[in-house]
Amino acid sequence: MAEASVAPRNTPSLLTLAQRPYEARALRPIWLQIYDRLSEAIDSGLVAQGAKLPGEVQLAEMFRVNRVTMRRALALHQSEGKLQARKGVGIFVRQTPRAFVIQNDMRFSDSLIGCGQDVTSRTLRLERAAPSPEAARLFGLSPRDRVIVLHRMRLLDGAPIYFTRKELPAHRFPDFERLYERLQSVSAVYKASGIPWFRRAETRVQGGLATPDEAEILGINAKTPVQHVTAINRTADGAAIEYNRGCWAMASVEFVFVSPEG
Repeated sequence: MAEASVAPRNTPSLLTLAQRPYEARALRPIWLQIYDRLSEAIDSGLVAQGAKLPGEVQLAEMFRVNRVTMRRALALHQSEGKLQARKGVGIFVRQTPRAFVIQNDMRFSDSLIGCGQDVTSRTLRLERAAPSPEAARLFGLSPRDRVIVLHRMRLLDGAPIYFTRKELPAHRFPDFERLYERLQSVSAVYKASGIPWFRRAETRVQGGLATPDEAEILGINAKTPVQHVTAINRTADGAAIEYNRGCWAMASVEFVFVSPEG
């Protein structure tokens, strides 16, 4: 799908907003006045959700400032979640937070309510390794045992929105790599491994700030607010089969917890 961009008809209005006279620096620094004007453009819909902003150089020319000043205003919006920088692509207005349903046996793409956009996955790494202390306790493993570790990123219309590190007991899934390569779905691997149904037994959500590694994967600034989600999946008989730790940009998602009865 082609990247959204600021429509040509919006550019003159954005230019008009950019070229309004500035107040005295003593009243409010210029870079914060630019921040205010970008807020006005975003909040009013002058620049639509998902739209790509003009480049940093073009914006600096429009606002009649140097790139360092422009960059400070953009960086504050990125840290607050209104803008998202995609490495090598540009800066975009972030979409309204997506509702994500927490419910038993739901595929990730099905959990994004009313998404209407292309949800894709990218496997970052798949390996067998020693379990984390949390996974070792959950699965009853020793440090010498092995777990399957899957690092995966989810994208919405090509933009990263979430990434996860899953740990699964290796003895329970001896053919995981082969099955996952063919099926590209952990839920499908469950079924192919004789687990027709599982439940999300526990979900914990904790706010924090993006580490440099998390920021790099999600295309956000380091120390941007994020939500860390820890989840445990169990089989129908209560056996733990997955320890999952994920990270969302704070402004990208709203969690909806639904009972089994709906």
